[in-house]
Amino acid sequence: MDDYGVQSGRIVGAATKLCPSCEVTFDTNAAPRMAPVRIEDGSVQLTKAWPQYHVSEVADWSDEKLRQVIEALTGGLVGQSA
Repeated sequence: MDDYGVQSGRIVGAATKLCPSCEVTFDTNAAPRMAPVRIEDGSVQLTKAWPQYHVSEVADWSDEKLRQVIEALTGGLVGQSA
């Protein structure tokens, strides 16, 4: 579904499955059809930069692909034991 809220929810769900103590933050200043995000664990920012993926691009990803993207963007700091 090409909906920002739905895809944001998928990102949060996938990230918290990989890192239950992580906090996921979205850039509220971004265009509403984009899904920029920051993933932090306490005071440690795990993502250096989340590419400006269009929400339709995220919608096309399987849950496995979304998990792989999150793992890659955190440099493998989350997901290795999940």
